[in-house]
Amino acid sequence: MLSRFAKYLDRTWEFSEIIGGLKDHRLYAQIPTQAVFLSCFGMFSLRLPSFNELEQQLKIPQRWDGWVGPAKPSADALGYAEERFDVSVLRRIRDHIACQFKRKKALHRLYPDSHWVGALDGIETYKSKKRCCPECLTRELEVAGEKVTEYYHRYVALQLVGATPAVILDAEPLMPGETEAAAGSRLLKRFKASMPRFLDWITMDAFYLQAPFVKEVLDLGYGLVIVLKQENRELYQDMEGLLKISQPETINGLDAKTQLWDIRNLTTWSQLGRPVRAVRSLEESVKRERVAGKLIERPIVEDWRWAVITPKDRAEPTAELISRWGHARWDEETRGFGELTQHWHLNHCYHHHPTAMLVNLLILFLAFALSTVFFSRNLKPVLRGDKTRIHLARLLADDLALGGLAFFWAHPP
Repeated sequence: MLSRFAKYLDRTWEFSEIIGGLKDHRLYAQIPTQAVFLSCFGMFSLRLPSFNELEQQLKIPQRWDGWVGPAKPSADALGYAEERFDVSVLRRIRDHIACQFKRKKALHRLYPDSHWVGALDGIETYKSKKRCCPECLTRELEVAGEKVTEYYHRYVALQLVGATPAVILDAEPLMPGETEAAAGSRLLKRFKASMPRFLDWITMDAFYLQAPFVKEVLDLGYGLVIVLKQENRELYQDMEGLLKISQPETINGLDAKTQLWDIRNLTTWSQLGRPVRAVRSLEESVKRERVAGKLIERPIVEDWRWAVITPKDRAEPTAELISRWGHARWDEETRGFGELTQHWHLNHCYHHHPTAMLVNLLILFLAFALSTVFFSRNLKPVLRGDKTRIHLARLLADDLALGGLAFFWAHPP
């Protein structure tokens, strides 16, 4: 299975060629940068929980030679090299893989749509009350009646939603004293410069409904769908008044009934200086669950509201499509960060250094996307059967133990 995975990466995604451009800023490096990258990529693909566990694996004679090469790094060498990694080259690899995903039709829509939508949200990957670095954020907690300083790292991440596999496109760390909006603006500007036509719309949480941030994103050419939930906002109150005199569109699904209100040309948000559209989705469904051996049905009512800001040269999407995009933002929590936290050790700090943490995050996103698309596209349904991707990681580990190939890659490190 491991040799099949490596051949798939090489043949379909030109893997060994694109990682040939990796570099770092070590002087007199004895271990190639490609070997460091392949060690980390293999660690994430096999779901190993730490550098120390990886080091124990690398010490086994000839086990990792075909994957990493003859020069294998220790845990300390991995951290030292990652501190000096060129992150821009990693991001270029990510851009190449993401574009190839589109070009080779590896992305499958979850519903009919001609737009490409990304979700912007914050994630926290590290916290400690004892260890810190110059770029750690801080907050005060009360523990046993005493105030304690907690150190943590937080990132703003951009993920493609409404399609599978889940592809996390980029991440930007928050610096001490700045907000998610500042980091998000920096991320989107860099992403637009490198991938100008990849995304059309961005969906995000209510925190980002700030006029300066929205203007910056509109100038980049993206449309925005932002959760609207602050009841004290004039925009929210204006929408509430118009809802009382507007008629909704009713959509009856198999498991739910949805009422959609589409309110256009709201001018209450004076700081933005342009009209805003608002969409409300009132969803009624029945949740079925088994409690103490009995099947119980419980009615569920959800009330969603979004502010929609469309660039002037862009056609207005339907209210139903906006509702789908708004719900697709939760892909980050389920198929994205939720799965990465539960099964890929996202919340483990492999090496506490700002650059090393970002490098590990970007390599993790690559391993997550490529192993997922390999499982769904390269393995036949009969072979996949009822097996999970965790089982795939176990098969990769088994094949690594068996060995048998001098090199897995077309161009060994």
